[in-house]
Amino acid sequence: MQIFDAIIIGGGVGGGAAALSLATRGYKVIIVEERDWGGTTINRGSTSKRALLASAETHYRLRQLRQPVLPLSWEEMAAHSASVTMAANQRYGSRLVKSGVTTIEGHATFVDSQTIKVHGQQYQAKWIILATGARPRMLKFPGDQYLEHSASFLKSAILPKNITIIGAGIISFALASIATEAGSKVTIVQHNQRALGIFDRDLVQKLVHTLSDAGVDFKFDNNVQSITRLSTNDYEVNTDKTTFKTNAIYCVAGRIPNFEDLNLSAMGVRFGEYGIKVDEKLQTTNPHIFALGDCCDAPVPKLSNFAIYQGKYLGTSLGSVARFSIKYPVPALTVFSLPKLGQVGISVQKAAQQSDLEVKNVDLSQWQTYSRNGDNLAQMKLVVNKGSQQIVGAEVLSQDADYLVNYLVLMMQQHVSTDDLIQQLFAYPTQASDLYGIWQAK
Repeated sequence: MQIFDAIIIGGGVGGGAAALSLATRGYKVIIVEERDWGGTTINRGSTSKRALLASAETHYRLRQLRQPVLPLSWEEMAAHSASVTMAANQRYGSRLVKSGVTTIEGHATFVDSQTIKVHGQQYQAKWIILATGARPRMLKFPGDQYLEHSASFLKSAILPKNITIIGAGIISFALASIATEAGSKVTIVQHNQRALGIFDRDLVQKLVHTLSDAGVDFKFDNNVQSITRLSTNDYEVNTDKTTFKTNAIYCVAGRIPNFEDLNLSAMGVRFGEYGIKVDEKLQTTNPHIFALGDCCDAPVPKLSNFAIYQGKYLGTSLGSVARFSIKYPVPALTVFSLPKLGQVGISVQKAAQQSDLEVKNVDLSQWQTYSRNGDNLAQMKLVVNKGSQQIVGAEVLSQDADYLVNYLVLMMQQHVSTDDLIQQLFAYPTQASDLYGIWQAK
């Protein structure tokens, strides 16, 4: 039996954040990972997605500036992505080791609420943190064995000429943008009329129209009934409204939490459809066991930035004399499509339900950053407190939406008003100096 202060099951970005924070405070920590250090985010998600997007985005920007461009090489894009992902994986694992965290590769099972077993060896700790993440939700119908998921796309050495994506969420729009820019014909199938449900309908429709103009075929209100394999790389997709052929089908219709094989019931840990049940301190119904990230039912988006924040929270709060409830700062998130769609703070949808808030429109295409980049579609909707005139939320459609929402999250977190902004001297001309254009909101 080896004794530790904390055992963390799951070596993704959330579990890693908890491990590093606890180790920094002098605790003896062990982290167990059965697949890849860095989890989905680094190995099969955001890191490889952004690496592929880097090439697609450069190609897209040149086209917006009406510059002649050569076709993208998917082979070169894939090689670049694989290199970036491998380096990130190695850095992640090395950082854990250098920080004094004990790392174990294998599958962990509970012996009791303070003890686990890996490869026959038992490990015990006063705290166990579950950071086991989630996996793709796979649909059930005849031919569902031919479905692939986003990781297959992101790791593919060859891009099929014609692909189908089931689902119209954040991942779907990113994959469709990358594939379309790289020369593939993309079809998105969605069971209802609602794409990117948490975002402003007007901006979502503009993005849908932009991708449609680029060649993406959106099939809304279509439910896949079956898939028939016609040949090695040729399939027929049958929905309740149409039939069409494709070379590959990727299902990105949500994710489900990983916890089934942990025998949580025997540990007195409750769970439900949305994950392991936790309180405002991320504690489960067993006082020794905590959970974070995609495997738990904390009422926040299942995104990497939230998992990392939760990991840091547990890393700094466990062992404290007076443990405090987790309090999330102003959140920002981005759909990495072409163009991007960003959101920060209170959404436009929620603002419409609050009488003390108003939504102002800003034509970003007139800002220097977007004008010189040929970003004629750039638009922002600001959510402003009527009394203080402070910005409490925003949604942005532009090539640089990810940068802009991050500027805005700093302003909101520090309660910076437009009057405060005038006191700042930013490098000119930059996107930061363009922030003065917020005054033009109507």
